[in-house]
Amino acid sequence: MSKRWGITMDPVLNTIAQQGPYAALFIWLFFKTIKESKEREDRLMSHVERTTDTLKQIEQSVSGMQEEIQDIREKMDK
Repeated sequence: MSKRWGITMDPVLNTIAQQGPYAALFIWLFFKTIKESKEREDRLMSHVERTTDTLKQIEQSVSGMQEEIQDIREKMDK
């Protein structure tokens, strides 16, 4: 039984041996989850950008159609 800093090392080493694999698994899962979250966020942002571009095109088309309808109405009123 070895002592360091007034602590018996056998229970500490025993605890590390018992809990070490779980701690390693937790750390691995934690970093894997962070990586997957980043990838998911990147995909979501790409989708949002594409949707925004599509909505801008729709807005321009509707605006153009409104102008054409207004022109037609003005010609019909004359």
